[in-house]
Amino acid sequence: MNVRISRKFNMPTIKAYDGIGDPANHVRMFSNALLLQTVNDAIKCQAFPQTLSGMAQRWCIRLPPNSIGSVKDLSQAFIKYFISGRVHEKSSDSLMGIVQGAKKSLREYLNRFTKEDLKVPDLDDKVAMISLQQGTRNEFFKNRAGKYIKVEESMKKIAVSNEPAGNKKWKTDQEYDAKDKYPQISKSSDSSSSKKNQ
Repeated sequence: MNVRISRKFNMPTIKAYDGIGDPANHVRMFSNALLLQTVNDAIKCQAFPQTLSGMAQRWCIRLPPNSIGSVKDLSQAFIKYFISGRVHEKSSDSLMGIVQGAKKSLREYLNRFTKEDLKVPDLDDKVAMISLQQGTRNEFFKNRAGKYIKVEESMKKIAVSNEPAGNKKWKTDQEYDAKDKYPQISKSSDSSSSKKNQ
């Protein structure tokens, strides 16, 4: 596709993809960067190679002529070729395998654990704390982590028990009738009491 690119076109400023990492993520970033511009498929196909570097750019140069008809074709071929570079999401089970080495400090262990922790999507805090606690050799830290878990659970129980037992609707000041609050004194009782005082 040979097409003339307008001077008004702004090249997307995204990190160049070098063949390492998730190719689908790079395609999403490229598409998102062009959302605010009115750009046709031909221009997108011309701009896409500019967001590549290293072996990814070499792959693009080696594409057979006229093999790409649209951005969709280009994206599919790109993702298919570089799919092996995709980083797979980790599960919370992977954290159980992280243990503090015999010669590793607690700080080194915590740094390594934190890096892996960030790779697990939607990680439950309790699972993370248990994994962290089981992987360390530091007994003081194990005890403190265990106490932290117990305190957190207690706080949650207290918060649940203090929640209102329903959505009672209390009257506002305007809705509240003063007659309900103060007993009315009838005129007959007023007159009888005033006669007694005379």
